[in-house]
Amino acid sequence: MSERPGARPASDWERMHLKGVIQTVSGAAPVLTRRAVMQWSAIMAGAVAVGRGGGGAVAAPTGPNRDMPSSYQDEEIQTDAEISVPFNPFGQPVTLDPHRTTNWGPFWIMFPNVWGGLMRFTETGEVVEDLAESYSVSDDSLAYTFKIRPDAKYANGRPVTADHFVTSWKRALSPDNVSPMAYFMQQVEGYQDYIGKRSEEIGFRAIDDATVEVTLSDPYNYFLSYMATFVWSVIDPQVLEEAGEQDFVLQDAGTGPWRFTEFDGDTQFVMEPNTNYYGGVSPSIVKIVWPVVSGPEADTTALEAYRADEAVSADVPLSLMAEVTEDETLANEMVTISPSGSIRLLAMDFTKAPFDDVRVRRAFALATDRERWANEIWQGTYVPAEVFTPPVTESIAGYEPPDGLPFDVDAAKQTLEEAGYPNGEGLPEIVFYQSSADGPEEIERWATFLQTYKDNLGITITHDTTKTEQQIEDLRKDEGGLQLASVWWWYVTETPQLLAQAFRPDASYMKGYFNWGPDLEPRGDFDPGADAAAFDDLMAQAEVEQDEVTRNDLYRQGEELVLKNAVCVPLGNWVQMFVQKPWLQGTKQGPWTGRLPVRFDPDVVVLRH
Repeated sequence: MSERPGARPASDWERMHLKGVIQTVSGAAPVLTRRAVMQWSAIMAGAVAVGRGGGGAVAAPTGPNRDMPSSYQDEEIQTDAEISVPFNPFGQPVTLDPHRTTNWGPFWIMFPNVWGGLMRFTETGEVVEDLAESYSVSDDSLAYTFKIRPDAKYANGRPVTADHFVTSWKRALSPDNVSPMAYFMQQVEGYQDYIGKRSEEIGFRAIDDATVEVTLSDPYNYFLSYMATFVWSVIDPQVLEEAGEQDFVLQDAGTGPWRFTEFDGDTQFVMEPNTNYYGGVSPSIVKIVWPVVSGPEADTTALEAYRADEAVSADVPLSLMAEVTEDETLANEMVTISPSGSIRLLAMDFTKAPFDDVRVRRAFALATDRERWANEIWQGTYVPAEVFTPPVTESIAGYEPPDGLPFDVDAAKQTLEEAGYPNGEGLPEIVFYQSSADGPEEIERWATFLQTYKDNLGITITHDTTKTEQQIEDLRKDEGGLQLASVWWWYVTETPQLLAQAFRPDASYMKGYFNWGPDLEPRGDFDPGADAAAFDDLMAQAEVEQDEVTRNDLYRQGEELVLKNAVCVPLGNWVQMFVQKPWLQGTKQGPWTGRLPVRFDPDVVVLRH
């Protein structure tokens, strides 16, 4: 996922953090080089609730195309249509191998068009069957048995069999070349010994040609969400053997509704229909060209192509908002996605004064004017948020978060005084680093926001914009964390498991980043160390609890501890916006996907225009 994740191009500093978020969520990041991006996509971490049918999270066109019909007369559909879909990899190299590609948001949405697994995500982040016709779970919730669809075939026409899955998964976990996405397979029994070359046994088994079994080390209730990620894709082993590790991607070795036919990582890749796809092909579209747009002008390039009818869609970041909304045609074609699947926040390091005192942390949370941040500074591209869990979790998991800390300047001042810093007096210097590569508007937005703490609490925050991304990251490594940083998270499972991913003391992006752990000492009436230990216990229970009501209660107790200790200061939920041609119909977009449809499935057609 993504690494995928306001309605504006991610800054360089945010892209760095997005990459880290995505890598850390995937277990591949040495440290959290992330900070703002879950900030974009991807990354992403999680959402999936099997068979719940959860609704509500859908793309809602703001213009006339809102009421277009979902079915069409044959004469309305343009046949032999070719479409162009701009693809922004946000600085990552574009690769087509699902077992060798990094955990990066755009790939989470692009790959399912070509590569398939037993399960897949919907546009809301729920999990449904793909190549699995059905599945069952053992009484102890450790063994998952999948029946493969009888019409499951590769693009080359050969049937998919159970041993192909086992072969593909072992390829992803090859000890000599472990997938960057291996994190999403580590729940399998024997995982650590297998990738460590201590055993050749792993919890994958082909029972017969049509049945495959996966055994877990513990009964993780979010496992099917992880199984929907692209690292679990099946690849035709015959093609892999005949074409080789580099060339198989263009040799019809996938099972999705499309097949890769051309590839140049720097310029574009091309997809054409897989006529052997079990769900059929679009009656309209015969080719999808994905031009690679990158760099600081990527969004502008995509929008220019859209204006010229050379692209079917384009993102609308904050930097382009005025241009789009002031153009009647573009404004009518703009789509807004709700509810949000991401959360933007401030994070403070528990080992750096003054944030080693929970009272100071809470004072910051109480003094945070989220309404101004979201609606004035970020111009309505966020919805103010007082809690961590993204809103979509309520619709797909039935989760209701606890109350957060409200905006209350008087309470913030009192709390700061109780910590020994009346009117901010006596505080050590607080530094907020922002990449020197960020544009002037981005720097000004953060400067304006940081000034609110001076206005509300009398605290001056040093806004350092002199360092590059790498210099800031090197500083974080040297100091074991940063006092104050902006972070962006995206959901990855259809349970509230993102809480555990973000805040467990042993999370790879907690230690060395924000350092909430059981060794922290009490200060005042707060004991962050004891609360961190309690949170860890709650998450361990929640991740294996099979009853949804009980599970949600455990996660809610955990989020209460996060908010109590102001481990983070929630700011807002990003409002995703994009433009899409009204004559492209049938696309399914939601908080999980953003602009790119969950797949260009057979329902997606081009109308005559």
